[in-house]
Amino acid sequence: MRTLNFARFAIFLALIALAPGCKDDDKDPSQFVGNYVIVQAELAEALTVPTNESGDVPLPAGTDITQAIQTALLSAVTCSSADKSYVELREDFSLYLSCEGSDPLDAGTWDEVSATSLKLNLNNAAIPSSPTGFVLTVTEIVITGGNLTGKASVPLPKPMVAALVAPMQLTLTDAAPVIFVAKFSIEFQKK
Repeated sequence: MRTLNFARFAIFLALIALAPGCKDDDKDPSQFVGNYVIVQAELAEALTVPTNESGDVPLPAGTDITQAIQTALLSAVTCSSADKSYVELREDFSLYLSCEGSDPLDAGTWDEVSATSLKLNLNNAAIPSSPTGFVLTVTEIVITGGNLTGKASVPLPKPMVAALVAPMQLTLTDAAPVIFVAKFSIEFQKK
């Protein structure tokens, strides 16, 4: 009888020892998971813009392009103000664009490339002007408190660049490219 109890006890101990090994090996959620409002975007490099009035005009690094980036990335979501629009990076690596009080828009997927880089794979629902969507890679990411800052480049359509120079009483030439590639720094604030 003692031998049988000892054998059961030994099996019980073995099962307890093996139980942690049977645990699901899921990774911890990414540090990037969360809802983010785009609060600041500035040119990281000068952007040369051909104008009718002054020829090629450089928009210097540091030029505020927050509204243009918010429009480029959140235009598929109708919202009363930009601070109510946000990007959702979900734990399952799905990406949604949202407006407070509205249903979120399935905008694609995202990937954690490294601890300082992520890739937003925006579909054509998120970027209606692009039949295939586009990929936005944010690099050199620094997370401080609730803010995530990094660098990226994005194609800006001619009308958006025209809006950037309009306050300077400048207009784009007819020969201006249809798309400008802007390298910029961006700051997201976690909601």
